[in-house]
Amino acid sequence: MRNLTGVIAGLLFLAVSTQVWSAEVIRLGFFDKQAIVDRSEMGKEGLDKLKSRMLPIREKLDAARQEIEELEAEFKKKELVWSDDVKKTKLQEIRAKKVMLRQGVDQANRLLTEKERELLMPLQKKVVEIVARIGKEEGYAMIFELGDGGIWYAPDSLNLTERIVQELDEFHAREKATQ
Repeated sequence: MRNLTGVIAGLLFLAVSTQVWSAEVIRLGFFDKQAIVDRSEMGKEGLDKLKSRMLPIREKLDAARQEIEELEAEFKKKELVWSDDVKKTKLQEIRAKKVMLRQGVDQANRLLTEKERELLMPLQKKVVEIVARIGKEEGYAMIFELGDGGIWYAPDSLNLTERIVQELDEFHAREKATQ
């Protein structure tokens, strides 16, 4: 018990002495990348372009799903009256269409990832510039990206998201005006 008390007292002394001896204030900040994409004009435009490019693919995949559902419903209705050969052929057709659908979904996911990266790359580059400038000009030791388990808690006073969105929108408006 005395050892535990000594350890606690030592830790408290270390914590207090570290604060007393440390004259330099370390400034930290963070931002929410997804909120920047969702709220900024550049992000909204990128997402709209992405949705419009993916819409025809989604419609084709939905039509393929519908066709499979219809074939399966037909099979359930008629399997008792069909011969074994017809049932076998129909099951092979359904399986083949399911494989094609899975391949289509995989291809669509790869394309979505590629297009998302392509359309949002200019936004990401500009966010990196803004964050680096804010960090240098205002003396931040570190600015973190919120998400993927990186930050579990931080007070709102450290959140730079809205400021980044505002600066990004100003840049975007200037860029649009010159076009």
